[in-house]
Amino acid sequence: MSLLRGPSLRLNLMIWLAGPVALVLAASVWVSWQTATNQAQLIMERNLTASARMIAEEVRYRDGAIGVIVPPAAFELFATGARDEVAYAVTNPAGVLIAGFPGLAPPTLAPGTNLTPFDTTFRTEVMHAVTLRQPVITPDGTQVALVTVGETLGARTALQRSLWLRGFAEQAALVLAAAISIWIGISIELLPLLQLRRAVLGRGPRSLEPFDETAVQQELRPLVQALNAHMARLGAYLERQKRFLDGAAHQMRTSLAVLKTEVGLARRGAGDAAATLAHIDEGLSRITRVANQLLTLGRVEHERARMVNEPVDLCVIVREVVAEIAPRALDRGVDLVLEAPVPCRVEANPLLLREVVLNLVDNAIVHGGAGCVATVGASVEDGRGIISVSDTGPGVAPADRALLLRPFGGGRRRGEGAGLGLSIVAEIASLFGGQVELPEPSGGGFCVRVVLPLSVAAAQGTAEAKALV
Repeated sequence: MSLLRGPSLRLNLMIWLAGPVALVLAASVWVSWQTATNQAQLIMERNLTASARMIAEEVRYRDGAIGVIVPPAAFELFATGARDEVAYAVTNPAGVLIAGFPGLAPPTLAPGTNLTPFDTTFRTEVMHAVTLRQPVITPDGTQVALVTVGETLGARTALQRSLWLRGFAEQAALVLAAAISIWIGISIELLPLLQLRRAVLGRGPRSLEPFDETAVQQELRPLVQALNAHMARLGAYLERQKRFLDGAAHQMRTSLAVLKTEVGLARRGAGDAAATLAHIDEGLSRITRVANQLLTLGRVEHERARMVNEPVDLCVIVREVVAEIAPRALDRGVDLVLEAPVPCRVEANPLLLREVVLNLVDNAIVHGGAGCVATVGASVEDGRGIISVSDTGPGVAPADRALLLRPFGGGRRRGEGAGLGLSIVAEIASLFGGQVELPEPSGGGFCVRVVLPLSVAAAQGTAEAKALV
């Protein structure tokens, strides 16, 4: 059964309540009708029985035969506004009519039965009647006369309808009162929710304070808690964006200011023109790198909502990146060493995973300096895929390592980097369910490890290999 999804919660609740109430009311109406029918039938049969007894008391043996004098009081019981037709018949033991109306024949009585109600048709009218067995003492012994009294159904139908309408009116009034009470109760209970709505609409664009969850009912508190959690995440995101934009603006302004100074010197003819152009080229390269890294971070945020991972071989990605960036490493005087002995398939996005490896290797080239050795590896350890990049450069103090994973967070090694490479790596790794580790190298220098979950097939293969061992 589909849930009701109307525009009004109050109306939906009333509809949910109206269904069971309508069923109860229908059952109550049917029960009331049956009760009214039984009561009207009982009253009618009592009147008929009382009338038959009055007539039966006057049945006597007179002048050698059974006769009867019908008292007028026997028919005063039927004096109602329904104008029903009343008929009676008194028959002797032989079935001969002594008094009354011919055509009102009594039914066959069961042995031992003194009073029998029945339905019959008298002339053209439907009647309900009773037949009473009346013993009469005669010289020849006790004989039995039958007294039958019948009445048309107008009074019974009117009484039945009256009793039912009165019961129905009482029940309808109770249902209406209950509906009004429920409506008022729902409206009162919805007031905290409406107040919460007004509080949300009244908030300014920069107001992210949590709402008071104790101001609503217990059932609504999870909604307020979820709203507060969402606002906390939004606040953290906005703060992260603010820090990022501040740092990016600083980097861009600094690089552009240096370029403008170099261009001014070149225009005045001061200094060595070739050296000035070299400085301008380096500045442009730095700005290009910062811009590319900013675009990468923006793409990571964009891909976060629609990321679809697939099995990717780390070794293939690492080899391709090392082959691509090897000329730049040679120009910088950095020796690249590749260690990717066996396939290592992880769940990731190929393009973003390539960006991870590229940033790690580029970080080692930029900050390691001429003469250092950068080792790039891909392996499987403890059921996880590992990307490791280490160099024999100057390294980073342990207290500054935590800052390396923040955009423009400081703690960078010397070089021309903008401080975005490792923050990009950390953001992408989190998309894949992984993490970045900065262990202390045993021989000095600097080391970065990216830990990623293996693909389902690779994880099963690793588990089976361990089981065989």
